Amino acid sequence: EQTLYEEQDPAWLLSLYRTTDGQHLVLQGNNHDSSEQYLLDSGKPQQVKPRQRGVEYYLDSQSGWVIKSNREGAFALYSASTPLGEWQRLWPAKEEDLGDPDKWRLFDRHLVVQFRQQGEDWLALLDRNGHERQRLLLASGAGTGWLQGEHDPASDRILVRSQGLSQPPGQRWLDLNSGQWINDRHTGDDKGLPYQSERRWITSADGTRVPVSLVWRKDLAPRAVLLYGYGAYGTPMRPYYQKELLSLLDRGFVYAIAHVRGGGMLGEQWTRDGRGINKQNGISDFIAAGQALRHWSPDSAPLPMFAMGGSAGGTLVAAALNQQPTLFSGAVLQVPFVDMLGTMSDPALPLTRHEYQEWGNPAKPVEYQAMRRISPYDNLHRAPYPPLLVTTALHDSQVPYWEPVKWLARLREHSTGSGPYLLLTELEGGHRAGGGDRAREFAFLLHLAGINQ
Repeated sequence: EQTLYEEQDPAWLLSLYRTTDGQHLVLQGNNHDSSEQYLLDSGKPQQVKPRQRGVEYYLDSQSGWVIKSNREGAFALYSASTPLGEWQRLWPAKEEDLGDPDKWRLFDRHLVVQFRQQGEDWLALLDRNGHERQRLLLASGAGTGWLQGEHDPASDRILVRSQGLSQPPGQRWLDLNSGQWINDRHTGDDKGLPYQSERRWITSADGTRVPVSLVWRKDLAPRAVLLYGYGAYGTPMRPYYQKELLSLLDRGFVYAIAHVRGGGMLGEQWTRDGRGINKQNGISDFIAAGQALRHWSPDSAPLPMFAMGGSAGGTLVAAALNQQPTLFSGAVLQVPFVDMLGTMSDPALPLTRHEYQEWGNPAKPVEYQAMRRISPYDNLHRAPYPPLLVTTALHDSQVPYWEPVKWLARLREHSTGSGPYLLLTELEGGHRAGGGDRAREFAFLLHLAGINQ
């Protein structure tokens, strides 16, 4: 047994992967905003580029090397005869607001890039010299599309999947030579379904436009709104089809996903604008979305507004409840991270030091003050908090069970509202086990909305 490499920084994680051509093994180290890679071809790790804060790069090889990196600020693709040498910018050829080249697939004769522009998923079809031949929109409305994971590098076609809040999952093949869909009978068509989805833009407190994905049953008058949010780790919270939502939509609920800052819906800058000392931006976005959607129709009374979030999304919802406790008629928090200061002050916990860039390091005064202003547990105060359903799991290694327990106990002490304030603790399993039972959660929300049929 031989140790090839050992990471000394507890804030960094290690992983291994093979390149598309199967000829190279890559050792990758990364934290939330930086990466470093080594080639293991010779058995001894060869460093590609030394780590630099805020700079990421990722290698792949098939008929030549291609590297995704943000070395010039925005993410782009580069080519190289060897990644240890000079890199040449490949795509986009000039600075464009294309967001993050989310995925790319190397073929012998083609390069396919999936990217997001203003929240919409697109494909760019290129030859191996980086010349762009065509762009295709993968989904419309509140939908999303992506490249299937596996592909044959010698092929001239690729499988693309798509779905949306009102569009069941489907797939179709794309001819990479012609740029035409093959046998374009999309299995995920929503024709004949009574549901409608769209992307709306709301204005946050600082004037920033924030995308919100919506779905509702178009033959029913809206009776309530459920607003979901996450806003962390650059996760875009794509608008996937969720069959279980139909039970809410069929009873007059509107379901919405607020793509707040801190998530990845609008690219890397969108993530940075809601990370660390900027966390308040995402909370303000969520509150603004709730205020806007509550007035679904200017000519009718405001609708009951409910909130839902899990894990880091629980942080978002809990912080919004502290700042606007009367905006929501109820909320569901699944394994919520609500004792931000307490947990991030304990470096002995498994993920604390790895999470400093996402949440902040309390040992640094500026970051401590930013965390103190939004930490859900530390900002509970005397206010009419709405009814809550909170879930946790006894063996959760990501959000220790005692966080939601003590947060809800303290909220009960401070709240002038009548509740109920319910806690469900899963005694088996971890973070996913406490992620919520949709039937129970929906029954709770329907009861609060007074919808019993």
